[in-house]
Amino acid sequence: MLTSYYLKIPRRIRILIIFFVIMLAAYFVARFLFAETRNVPDDFLKARQQASLVARDIVNISDDSTSKIDQIAKLDEERNYTGALVLVTEELQKNRTARGKAVELSNNLELMAENLSKISPISFGQKALEAVSSETTLISHLIAYNDYLNQLLDILRQKFSGRTQGDGIPDLVKKLNNEAKTINDLNQKFNDIMKEFDA
Repeated sequence: MLTSYYLKIPRRIRILIIFFVIMLAAYFVARFLFAETRNVPDDFLKARQQASLVARDIVNISDDSTSKIDQIAKLDEERNYTGALVLVTEELQKNRTARGKAVELSNNLELMAENLSKISPISFGQKALEAVSSETTLISHLIAYNDYLNQLLDILRQKFSGRTQGDGIPDLVKKLNNEAKTINDLNQKFNDIMKEFDA
């Protein structure tokens, strides 16, 4: 019955229908088989691996620093300014190491960013961009952390020499702890996005 109905349709219309069916089939084949072909440049993958390792080092330094900041606050309360100054000086030295790591991280993030346009499909490129943005923000928080640490050292020195009461110390300790938490959270976000990227 369908055959007889089909034969009643003029030949030109039948050819047009066949043409549209072929075009529609070709569209779906292209859309579902070829569009999802994944391409991630090797340079992006290498930079991403290095960025993950460097960020982990930064987070470890930050975590270690957080416990030391609490010790510094305790020493300050006990009026052991010498001990507090020694710890802050040690933390600043570690923070110089973290700053060096931040430069290394930014170099890797730059390489990742340069390769974003070569990632396909576009949705994966957008995920990668989100991850790069997260780690870039981490660097700015590390800089803020370093600035607060320098301020803490300066206040402790002034307090030790009797030029100030050191009223800003609790506030700086709170800011340092907040920055350390933010650094951890941003790195976790980077890792979570990269897990989605790998899925």
